[in-house]
Amino acid sequence: MCSYGSCIYRAKRRRRSWLFRDPVLRRIEEATRSRTRAQRAAKLREIEEEERRALQREEEQRAAKQEAEAANSSKTRFLAAVSHDLLQPLNAARLFASALGEHRVPEDARHLVEHLGRSLKDVETLLGTLVDISRLDAGVLKADVAPFEAADLLDMLAHEYQQIAASQGLALHYVRSGAVIDSDLQLLARVVRNFLTNAIRYTARGHVLLGCRRRAGGLEICVGDTGPGIPEDQRKAIFLEFRRAENRRVDQDRGLGLGLAIVDRITSMLDHPVGLASRPGRGSLFSVLV
Repeated sequence: MCSYGSCIYRAKRRRRSWLFRDPVLRRIEEATRSRTRAQRAAKLREIEEEERRALQREEEQRAAKQEAEAANSSKTRFLAAVSHDLLQPLNAARLFASALGEHRVPEDARHLVEHLGRSLKDVETLLGTLVDISRLDAGVLKADVAPFEAADLLDMLAHEYQQIAASQGLALHYVRSGAVIDSDLQLLARVVRNFLTNAIRYTARGHVLLGCRRRAGGLEICVGDTGPGIPEDQRKAIFLEFRRAENRRVDQDRGLGLGLAIVDRITSMLDHPVGLASRPGRGSLFSVLV
């Protein structure tokens, strides 16, 4: 009797001696070993080639990212320079149009002057907005976060937009808050301004609401309206460039379709989540959590 290990060892020795006595079996064994070595070598080359391709892809992606960042930076500088050069003659043209409107001109000509002034204002706004978007995309615009009272921001906006809403036959209800928040005052003001502008633009009758609600994650600044509401299939698209909701007031300008695109970029930079709740025919509620 032998142990299991010694039996295995003896069996291997007998098999090895048997193979060496038979030349055919020996060649088969050598061919099998050679094929195994070749397969291992081929597998190793395949792994090395895959690693090389992965490194090459990473390098190409890094180079493409650097190229895109350089292009964005160049685009920002170009738009800033061009807008500065274009805004000066546009401002002059608006002054001329305004001065012309103050003179006695035929009624038909007066309408043309008014349309001219609005068109020049739209072009000026478009240029400024495009520069802001390019600065946000390129990371040139930096946030200046500091604590301040919500009322410091909302009191001013409520006073300003109550007059605008009244001129459109709407009421703006404002609920004051004494909460203190941490954010960039100027950038957050721009977000809420866009909410208020859209609320007035799309509300034909009723009211607009500006206020705050305390949430577990912070303070939620809300702008609600009694407008037509936003269909479910449009709620993501309206945050893209040059996209607008369809059911605006007939007596309001169409806007540029860039306001909510800027809101999306600013709130992403500030890490302030945006909320949207809407019921078609009942109204909408935009909010930002700070």
